[in-house]
Amino acid sequence: MRLTRSRTRAIGLLLAVLVGLGAVGLRPAWANPPQHAQRHLRVATYNLYLGADLTPLFSAASPQELVQRAGQIYSNVVKTDFPSRAEAIARLLAANPPDVAGLQEVSLWETGPISGPLSPSYDFLELLLAALARHGLTYQPVATNVNFASDPTPISTTTAARLTDRDVIIARTDLPSSRLKVSRPESHNFSATLVIPSAIPGLSFRVPRGWSAVDVKLRGKSVRFANTHLEAFSTTVRNQQARELAAALAGSADPVVLAGDLNSQPDDTAGAYGTFAAAGYVDAWVVVHGPEGGFTAGQTELLDNVPSKLDHRIDYVLYQPRGVEAVAAEVFGEELEDRTPTGLWPSDHAGVVATLHLAHP
Repeated sequence: MRLTRSRTRAIGLLLAVLVGLGAVGLRPAWANPPQHAQRHLRVATYNLYLGADLTPLFSAASPQELVQRAGQIYSNVVKTDFPSRAEAIARLLAANPPDVAGLQEVSLWETGPISGPLSPSYDFLELLLAALARHGLTYQPVATNVNFASDPTPISTTTAARLTDRDVIIARTDLPSSRLKVSRPESHNFSATLVIPSAIPGLSFRVPRGWSAVDVKLRGKSVRFANTHLEAFSTTVRNQQARELAAALAGSADPVVLAGDLNSQPDDTAGAYGTFAAAGYVDAWVVVHGPEGGFTAGQTELLDNVPSKLDHRIDYVLYQPRGVEAVAAEVFGEELEDRTPTGLWPSDHAGVVATLHLAHP
């Protein structure tokens, strides 16, 4: 959690005392920075929230009801106002800028006339990158996996909409390559894919998901950084995806850092979380804070709930502790002051940012 003003003042007093000790030759040994203290990689994960709950589509009983429900979903996307949320998210990231971040539900919403060309109405990636730039931070996408892309669906008698769901790894480009270098991107869809039947004859909903990875080199030390969003609506499919991803990453010569929304809580020892724990990954939040707290999911569909409803943890920075150690971890986007000027939470999730110390090669 972020520091309160009172804690900040207390830390300031403590630092003043330490400076005074140093001035008279009594500087404690732990105040001397280790030789490689600057080899700290800051990574984040954030599910941006696509803007509405899609599940009402799955139970529509007729084409007419499907149009009505699709129209309500798009109306909720407008209400949850990603341009304003992008500004809030950028402000949060600017307070503790990650070197690389794994983003989920990086939606592209397009609208246009029925049977006509569609054009972007909300491109979450472009909106967020522009907001970050306004905060003085230059990021670019370095790996993207496209999950599901809907067919154009009528949302009224005249207008159709299409949703493309993406997971994206972004990396800072305002740092010299001698400090941070990103290379070898790869992106894949999982073999395990959920198919949701519909009450409408001949209609079903196929929900592909996937993962991406890049090499990240920080001052001569490399890790493989991966990003994913595992299936939310089927335990069986989610667990298959977790095993598939763990196997795909097992061959990495460099230690792996995995960011993402696993849709699996820490007590899910037989599920996705347990799969990665069994594969040797540790949880940055737990390493730094222990198992309590760190909730990241639970806000309402329209993001206007007060108080916060975050009550469980499914978003993680996991890593293989082969020369990698978490030295800080923070949840962000969970406090009332993080909301937009109109009182919307930045997402239905909170994000996690972790600082990882990379040992000398």
